[in-house]
Amino acid sequence: MKNSVYAFVLLITSFTKINAQFVGYYSLKDGGVDIQNSTLFILPDHTFALIFPGGNPIEGKWIEKSNNKIKLETDTNNKSIFSVFAIVDTESKNNIQFSPLEQLNLYVSFLQNETQETLFQPLFDDDWSCIDRNFEKNIPNKSTLLKLVSPYNGIDFAKEAEYPVTSNVYTFKLTEKQSNYRVFIDPNAKADIQFEIEKQNDDDYIIKQVGRYNSNPIITERNELNDKIQKEIKNALIPWQINDLQQRGKDIKMLSPIKVEKIELTKPSQKPLFISNCK
Repeated sequence: MKNSVYAFVLLITSFTKINAQFVGYYSLKDGGVDIQNSTLFILPDHTFALIFPGGNPIEGKWIEKSNNKIKLETDTNNKSIFSVFAIVDTESKNNIQFSPLEQLNLYVSFLQNETQETLFQPLFDDDWSCIDRNFEKNIPNKSTLLKLVSPYNGIDFAKEAEYPVTSNVYTFKLTEKQSNYRVFIDPNAKADIQFEIEKQNDDDYIIKQVGRYNSNPIITERNELNDKIQKEIKNALIPWQINDLQQRGKDIKMLSPIKVEKIELTKPSQKPLFISNCK
């Protein structure tokens, strides 16, 4: 019994030491002189966040590979590229706003109930760059089923799709309790990314991307985390528009899909929800 307790204490001590020598944040030094660098945060709960300028953060988990090396990887199996937020705002119209990072082969359907035939329509037409970047539409009926569709595999959504394409359908319930909805679309959620961090000495760490996206190693230093930084990280993982609304006292709830299903999507014949008006 005494030996078992001693072994357990050694295990906890070893884990704490490995944990302590990697938890912190690292500048990836991937920007130019006038460009902000990306920052990699290794958190004590075995998660990480890669925050970089001009894009949404990438999140994942990390594990120990050896006494001086950890591995970071994203989990794309159950991730959705959609984040749907419901907003209670009695002063605003009942609308839905889409915030994509780029042109995507994505589809949408609004239904009154499950018995209605599902007709998917593309979100954007081919000239989407000419559209007002607000991407906002009124919802004619407050009690609606919203179905969002994205390709099941891969992250290069901007290429011409080959139909039929295996896709995920996410069904959300829109109700009269909420007046507005915001849909954020982030292809990074499906990015299969792996990193390794190896401790070289007391000051230097080597970070390299492995797997299908090999890159040149980066030598950098670890900086200590504090409570303020960890709070800022949590805020950074939420779209800034939602943070701004929360700061103004708006009642906001992130919605989970009531159903997720896989289908073979044929090319929709409906007109796009957002049509450009190029001049």
